[in-house]
Amino acid sequence: MQDPKDREKVPFDALKEGDPLGEYSYELTPECVARHREATDQTAYADDGYAPVSILAADGVNLADQFWDISASVHAGQKTEILEIPRMGDTLTVTGVVAEKFVRKGRRYVVSSTQTCDSSGRALARGETTGVILYDEAAGDSSPPAEKLAPPPAIRRLGPLVREMTFEKMVLYEPPGEQNMHTDHAIAREVGLPAAIATGTQFMAYLFDLLHDAYGFEAIPGTILEAKIRLPVFADERIEAVAEVIAEDGGYRDHRVRCTTPSGDAIRGTARVPIR
Repeated sequence: MQDPKDREKVPFDALKEGDPLGEYSYELTPECVARHREATDQTAYADDGYAPVSILAADGVNLADQFWDISASVHAGQKTEILEIPRMGDTLTVTGVVAEKFVRKGRRYVVSSTQTCDSSGRALARGETTGVILYDEAAGDSSPPAEKLAPPPAIRRLGPLVREMTFEKMVLYEPPGEQNMHTDHAIAREVGLPAAIATGTQFMAYLFDLLHDAYGFEAIPGTILEAKIRLPVFADERIEAVAEVIAEDGGYRDHRVRCTTPSGDAIRGTARVPIR
């Protein structure tokens, strides 16, 4: 499959831990933020001078997309730590390095560590992005399943926050004119999918929205959201985002989080939110 941007394929064998992944900058224009909010069904914060923090979760994927052809890759996991809330109109710069690479079940994974800073150099977010190089590489595992420990009981439940994914929202979430497995059914079929799929951070944004609704604007800085993306999400699927509080100690609330579709849990993960 020819990359429309004529970028190099990800050189998995040549990557080494600590290799820089470059940097790129983007401006939080009203148009950019409006596209993101519409694609993720989010309304503006009470102070409309701030942009949604969920926009920062995609920085790792977008950094890779600047330099490598990731059109056949999928986002397998994302950890995002929010340090500060970005401001409308600011220009953000994303830098990153290779943190790890490994092969599991015949699939090649690359983990990158990123940092996003505002125009003054202040760090807004730290991220850890896990990507599968090729979606259609072999998968399968003959090893015995790991023993599972009983999960801690829930103290209380947040949600559900219910959303419906649409193809129009999937296109809006990507940069204007982008052609990839998230915006083009033919490209998705080339890599073994039945149709275009939503980007993982698009429905991860529902969890940020759920936590904001529960705890308010002041609790956002210091939030750490870690998600494993387990199933693809297709257009016209209903998604329920929920969080369960499992501990309140040391100034933080710890949660189990998930986004569920009719096929199962598309996301399972954890969230830590400061108590303020």
